[in-house]
Order: sequence, then C-alpha cells, then structure tokens
Amino acid sequence: MKKTALLVVLMLLCGIIVKAQFKFLAESPAFEEPEAGRAKILQLKNGNTMFILIDHKKGMNIRIYNAVHQETAITHVDASFGSINAGVIAVFELAGDVVMMINVIDSRTPMLYRIVIDGKTGNVKDDKKIAEVSKRGVFFGESDVIYGGLTAPDFYVQKDPNSDNYAVVIFNRFESEQSKRIEIIAYGSDNKEINRAFYSSPEEKYKYLRCVDMAVIGTEKVSLLIYGYNTRGATAKDRSLILANLDKGEKSVSFTELDFSKDLIVYQGIVRYNPVMKSLILLTLVKEKSRDNGYIPIMAFVDPYAKKINRVNVVSPSDRLNQYSKKGFSGLPQNLYLNDDGTFSIVSEEMKTLLQGRYAKTTLGDLAIVNYSKTGEFINDYLIRKDQELPNWYLNPFYQWEREGTLQVLGDGNQFKPFAFLSAGPKSFVLFNDTERNNDALEKGSLVTVKGVSNCDGFYYPLKGADPILKRDYVFGNPAGKRDHDLALFSVSDYDRKNNVYVTLKLENQHGNKGVKLVWLQP
Repeated sequence: MKKTALLVVLMLLCGIIVKAQFKFLAESPAFEEPEAGRAKILQLKNGNTMFILIDHKKGMNIRIYNAVHQETAITHVDASFGSINAGVIAVFELAGDVVMMINVIDSRTPMLYRIVIDGKTGNVKDDKKIAEVSKRGVFFGESDVIYGGLTAPDFYVQKDPNSDNYAVVIFNRFESEQSKRIEIIAYGSDNKEINRAFYSSPEEKYKYLRCVDMAVIGTEKVSLLIYGYNTRGATAKDRSLILANLDKGEKSVSFTELDFSKDLIVYQGIVRYNPVMKSLILLTLVKEKSRDNGYIPIMAFVDPYAKKINRVNVVSPSDRLNQYSKKGFSGLPQNLYLNDDGTFSIVSEEMKTLLQGRYAKTTLGDLAIVNYSKTGEFINDYLIRKDQELPNWYLNPFYQWEREGTLQVLGDGNQFKPFAFLSAGPKSFVLFNDTERNNDALEKGSLVTVKGVSNCDGFYYPLKGADPILKRDYVFGNPAGKRDHDLALFSVSDYDRKNNVYVTLKLENQHGNKGVKLVWLQP
C-alpha cells in the first residue's frame, strides 16, 4: 500500500515537472509602470540585460541588470541632436553594446544618426550622423509617398541574426539621377564601414522601386529584394521582382530580375536567410490587380548565390483549421520564425481594421501556426483562438515583423495585446495575455472579447500534439485570488537562445496595487 502511494506521489511530481514549461529564474525590484512612449528589452553578450524606455516628455532612460539579475545602473540618454523621443528605426545588440539608429529630420532634411550605448554603464559611447538624403520639398506629404508607390522610408536598417554585421539602405527618393536613388552600406561588428555601393538597374529600367526587405549574410553579402515598376497601374512587362546583391569586395550592386510571376503586384514582405539551406525565404503579400480587396500570401525560396527562385507556394493552413469559423480561417501572415535546424514557422493572424477620420481600431482574431521543413514542405499546423480589440491603434499586415528590430509602442493598454512567438530549440510557444473566462471557450462556444486588460493574465501555448486547437497554461502560475492578475508585456521581451533565457516585463496587479518587474524565465 505504501509503495502504491509512493508511486502515485512520484507520478504527480513528474506531471508537475513536465507541465512547468517556464522555470522562474529571477525578478528585478518593482518600478513605475511605463504607460506611454516606446520600450524594448535586450539581453547582451556580456550577460547584462538592458531595458530601454523612451518617454515623449522625459526622453530616453535605461536600466541595466548584471548577469545575476541585479540592477546596476539607471541612466538618462541625450543625443547630439537633442532629446531622443521619436524616429528610432532600429535597435539591436552588438558585441555587448546596443546600437540605436534614429531618423532625424532637420529643416526638411532626413538624416540618420547612430548612437552606441555602453552595455555596462548605459552611457553613450558614440554618437554620429552616418547618412543624409536630399531635402524634402515644401509640399512633401503622405500623398507624395503614395502616388507612384514611393512607399520606402528614407533609411532602412537590418542586422544579421547570425553575426554582428548589419547594413543600411539609403533611399534618396528625390535624387535626379536614378542610378543614385538607392545606396547600400555594410558594417562590421566594430561599427566600421565594410563596403558601400549604389544600386543601378540596366538602362535605369524602372522608375519606381519599392523595397520588400533585405538580409545581411555575415561579411559575404547584403541581399535586397526590390519590386520595380514604371507606373502605378503597370502592365506585366513593366514590373519585376529584383534581387540586388552587394557582395564582399565589389564596388557595385548586382541586379537580377527574378523569375517571379509578372502578373502579381508585390507589396509588403519579409526576407529571412536560412544558413542551413543557404537560401533566402521570402514571405510576401501580392495582388493580381491593384484594386483587389484582399492579398495573396506567397512564400518563395530565393538562392542569393545562383540568383534564382527555386520554389513558390501560396501560404495557407490546412482544411482542418477552417472548421472553427463559419467562413474558414482568413488571417494573413504576420511573421516568419526560423529554427536552428532550418525548419521554420509562419504565423498568420485574423485582423480587421477601421479608420474613420482620426478614429482607428484594430481587431485581432485567431492565430494559425504552420510549420515547414527546411525545404518548405508542410509539416503540421495549429490554431489558437482569441478575440482582442485595440482602440486608437491601426495595425498593418506584418506589424509583428515591423516591431521586431525596434521599440514597441506603448499606449491605451494595447501594448499588452499582441502575441509573441518563442522558438526555444526543439520547443516553440505562443504567448499572449487573455482573460481566464476564455479558458473553457477555446474549442467550443463564443470567446469573450478582450477590450481592457485589467482582468487578464499571461498565457503560453506549447506547439505540440496532434490536436488542432492548442491547450494553454499560465506563464506566472495560477493567480492566488480573483482580483490578482499577472500581465506580461510580451511585445518588448527578448530571448537568449544560446543560454535559453527569456526575459519579459511583468505587470502585477495584486488587489489593485500595480507595479512592473523584469522577470527572467527558462522555457
């Protein structure tokens, strides 16, 4: 009898251990909740963690925590051009420090500043202007950008996730010489320039160029995918998907028109370099005609060395996921997540947007996660049911990708609503905040629409099993009482894959008493 009881206890303990997907490591002292501005958490190679907060009134403040999670510095940062409160287009860790790229407009002239922040002290190590484009006209406005499809920003920055190399693309839209409208600059881990060159199409073939995305491949090359065309309603012969490569040691950017359907108009997209396959994965939204209401999500494999497309597929979940809504799953891709073994996941999300004058609202619905082999073959898929309203926010397709390399906007509590995807070796998770009232409504019944987040908690969904609907559990454990809730600001979180440490910002609401803490977890 005693042996039986002991076995039961051991089985229960094993069940608890298996279920405890996230191990608590440490938490910081509590500080005042940031409710507006922009924020980001970064884990650095020196073992430190940096929390960046930019407040529109107070400017930029930084908190630094050492390798044993003790707070070691709180600093205020000003730049040579004044207070940093807007224009940040990229933030990333580089050799133990943090690099911040900021688009500053002075007297209608866009300039790109690079600020290097010491990863130990939080002080500025370097602050300089690294690029500038032509002065904008007096009547330059959003209509000028939209007309003709000039949708590119002035500057675009991308870092290689597999090295300490990064690149800057300069879009000089009002340069009279077409061959000098796009310039690519490659940088090394010491922030020194490795190479630079102008993009030039043969015979200046395309009048309008729209950058889709780019990938930095170590010191070897920078690969930029561009959609080129001559008029807004261009015919098939007047448009093309272009691969522009800046190769190591070369003084010009190579130009290759890819064998991609000219019947499709290319809009936004994501490019990921898969080092296992030595291939670019392009995930993009296309239309057959510009007046079409919806987009077609397309996945393509592009060989940046042979300069050709090897595979093109329409992205969609399997039929088994369509049974959970009357019209079937209707989401669009938001991001592509690459695993160390070359396999990858595409996460799509149902989204509705409303824009009436100055009023905006976005509704975020179900998620579909589709897993692919390294060659692009379908493996399996899952559905996560949710229903969230974001008042005063207008989100575009690929908003998850857009915020990935920069700061997360805070405001109206909406920062707590977007999902996060965590690829932790052989395990993957989806995380977001939701009301516990939806615990029993995931498979059947109507979901409670999340408008405010005061009664929500952080949940995680392990991507495993054969069932199409994923089960979930509390990230921080089951709250002690009905009035106790633990939210996480997943949108500013950071994951250190090498050391398997996930750090997020936790908002505790214990009997109405609020405070935020950085929390270090192990998936």
